[in-house]
Amino acid sequence: MGNAQTRPPIPAGPAWAALGLVSAGVAFFYVLMEWTFFATKPSFMSALGAGERIRILLFAPLPLVAASVALCAALGFGARLAPRARGALARAGALWPGFLLAAAGLLLLDNFTYTLFRVGVQTTAGFWRFGYLAVFGLFWAQGWRWSLGMLRGALAGGHAGKAAAIGALALAALWGGLAATGSDRARPDPETAVAAGGRPNVLLLASDGLSAEFMSLYGSARDTTPFLRAFAEGRALVCENAGANSLNSSSSIASMLTGKEPTTLRLYYPPEILTGRNAYEHLPGLLRQQGYENVDISARQFADAYDLNLLHGFDEANGRAEARSPWRKLAAHGFGMDTGYFWESTWERLRDRLLHAAGAKDFESAYEMVAEDMTGKLVDDTVRIERLLRLIAARRDRPFFAHVHLLATHGPMFHSPQPVFSAGRPQTEPFEQDFYDDALRDFDAVFRRIVQALEAAGQLDRTVLVLTSDHGKSWSNERIPLAFWFPSGVPARRISANAQNLDIAPTLLDYLGLPIPDWMEGASLLREDPPARRSIFCVATDSSAVNPRKWRVFENQTVPPFYSLGVLAVRFGDRAYSLDLKTGALTQKRLAGHTRPLADDEAPSEAEARQILLKHLEDQGYEVPDALRPGGG
Repeated sequence: MGNAQTRPPIPAGPAWAALGLVSAGVAFFYVLMEWTFFATKPSFMSALGAGERIRILLFAPLPLVAASVALCAALGFGARLAPRARGALARAGALWPGFLLAAAGLLLLDNFTYTLFRVGVQTTAGFWRFGYLAVFGLFWAQGWRWSLGMLRGALAGGHAGKAAAIGALALAALWGGLAATGSDRARPDPETAVAAGGRPNVLLLASDGLSAEFMSLYGSARDTTPFLRAFAEGRALVCENAGANSLNSSSSIASMLTGKEPTTLRLYYPPEILTGRNAYEHLPGLLRQQGYENVDISARQFADAYDLNLLHGFDEANGRAEARSPWRKLAAHGFGMDTGYFWESTWERLRDRLLHAAGAKDFESAYEMVAEDMTGKLVDDTVRIERLLRLIAARRDRPFFAHVHLLATHGPMFHSPQPVFSAGRPQTEPFEQDFYDDALRDFDAVFRRIVQALEAAGQLDRTVLVLTSDHGKSWSNERIPLAFWFPSGVPARRISANAQNLDIAPTLLDYLGLPIPDWMEGASLLREDPPARRSIFCVATDSSAVNPRKWRVFENQTVPPFYSLGVLAVRFGDRAYSLDLKTGALTQKRLAGHTRPLADDEAPSEAEARQILLKHLEDQGYEVPDALRPGGG
């Protein structure tokens, strides 16, 4: 009788093993729900094949499952040390699967209501956001009760201990095997990096929405960029007729950093990301292998290198360090960077919603930043500029590569702190020219500050400066600035033939004496001027997705066979031909201010332009519908 009274009602081993199994099962369920969400909507998985998606599903639950098994093992050990605390420990242990069930419930509810009614956590502000926190708490409490119930059910079988032991051993073996074999064979080996020696710093500076037509650097009658104009005189290689390769920031920046066409990258519009070899083949990665310290300074909603899935290129992106990311560390051990991206995305989706519901963080819409924020606070570049100035002041020995993307020149509304042309009046209409010109003057002053900081740090004579933009003022096919300031060895000159942002990476590599890889699709501007009829391709999303009244994209159209690719354009000299891939309509326009216009007999006909555009799509692996061909219907 005495022995019966001192014996615990539930054997300790099976109890904690059962809790481990329950927790592992709930962890897998949570990951499965999130995987289903990403796999069935436009997401980074859109460009992945079925095999890669299944691979993510198989590997993604492992960290959560491992954490669940480890937690329950620790609780079981504690229960053996303190038998009287077994009940409390069991209830505490059930909090973990309860949390995962609550997380899955909250995200499923949010996905459902937002899909049907455009109402969700991120759209709810003020006092009402706390309602979602209350819902999460209720889900958690119910999940805790269900977990205890499932625990009792698992114990009823009597084999929980053996199953958990086998599962833990299998998990350990799988994890060890993955870590030993690896999966990202395209990943550069940091150990092969060589000393950069006397190589210069590289500062790639872009400001959103710059149009060359309105900059006095390019001959505008209004002196909007006085410092740039004077600083370029006798010093810079200036491309007079440069163009962006995409009219969307993310796509344009990805092309700029990789030297690849957007149609090669299959990256046109968020949430599309770099995948496969494209995630590893880029300028920052090549420079990092040469000993450069690489920093990305931008707005996460527009140009963040990590959000683009540009891998092993930047030591730090907007305060986030690749070396400090637990998800990227895990992915590097054989799980695949696509799985790592899934981990980061899943964690951030849950974290940001809980923080928003708790009133600790507000969601920032990229289009609200530039189109609906009438104060200009969200597009203020102060933080980004100060971060760059600190970088310049801190570097003395090791060269750096900095990609900097500023926002204050992005329309349709502009917020100059020191207006000149628009002084004394408010902006009432989108893209009012006086206000845009003031934004250009402000950017010119920022460029002057950067040059002065380089000079004060003794770095100006050992820094390559590149000025460009992701697209023009009004997201249309127009000339953008593209200028290089080299420390030595390159005479100042102007290039009148068409250039493009794809040329930046090969030009920099050429100047640094590094080989230009075959996968780069631009050309070095240091060797010879491009031909006058050089074809420059540019992409845009579906034009029907733009609300002209609010100047924002309200819906990303994804229609086969081109999905988010809506318009493909090609430029020859001053002629731009745009093919709407949804309707088949071809339009033509002449680029304002072009310094090397084509004569009418030099320009391609619309039929020739259509053929060139269709061939580009076919060369890139697209299946072109007959409706887009001449005479098609």
